[in-house]
Amino acid sequence: MSSPGFSGYATFSAFIATAPELSIYRTFLALNSRNLLYQQSELLSLEKKFQEFDEYDSKESNLDHLSSSKCWETFAARAAADNPHEAERMEFIKNMQTKIKVYHVDEALLLQSQILELSAPGRRAFGAFRGWFDSERPFVGYGSDLLNNPNDFVALQASIDQDFLSSTLQDLGGRGSRHKTAPEIKYYSAKHVSRTVTASTVFLASLVINGAIIALYAVKDEHVRLGMITIFTSLFATSLAVLADGRRTDIILATAACAAVLVVSVSTSGSG
Repeated sequence: MSSPGFSGYATFSAFIATAPELSIYRTFLALNSRNLLYQQSELLSLEKKFQEFDEYDSKESNLDHLSSSKCWETFAARAAADNPHEAERMEFIKNMQTKIKVYHVDEALLLQSQILELSAPGRRAFGAFRGWFDSERPFVGYGSDLLNNPNDFVALQASIDQDFLSSTLQDLGGRGSRHKTAPEIKYYSAKHVSRTVTASTVFLASLVINGAIIALYAVKDEHVRLGMITIFTSLFATSLAVLADGRRTDIILATAACAAVLVVSVSTSGSG
């Protein structure tokens, strides 16, 4: 850790390392897009050159050249012997292979697609990130412009504060909590939020189901029971949708299971 009062790469990296959700970085999406466009243009020029080669070869009457256009071994041997016709084409082929590999595999398209799959940083985490950067000012020169484009950041770990309950807990926790290495920054750990959200969601879901079962046992009218099953099932689904950031399929399956439990409880109490 750097000495007190001095901030630089060491202190900034130490701050980021205090919590996974603070691993927030620029994507330089505009530069990546420009890089792709440049590489596309290079490949387009190569494509055009090969079209010219093909057009020329289609009108060729030289038997050696015709043989090279139909047999790779002949073509490679004549290129290795520095025959101008084949050597020129071989140079373009190797250039094309290198650029295609860079464009498709090594750097461009796949990396860009992986970057686009990353999530934007959570509001609370980015607020702590920005607060620390603005207060400590770790960089000079162009590095001080890091936050000039806040929409160009991604988090290496997906934010957990997208649902209502997580966001609320982040708000409430941040009011009284401070970052352990930067006390001036309001920050509540995502790990603590995740644990609290899990416990709260399980408790509330079980409370709805248990309350529904008790209420259904207390009511004897079948029509009222059916209405109560509908109400409690809807309440269960709504609570999951609002409090938890679950996928739609997970919520549907959990709701179906809840409805099945309530129907079984009604059948059991009715037969008894």
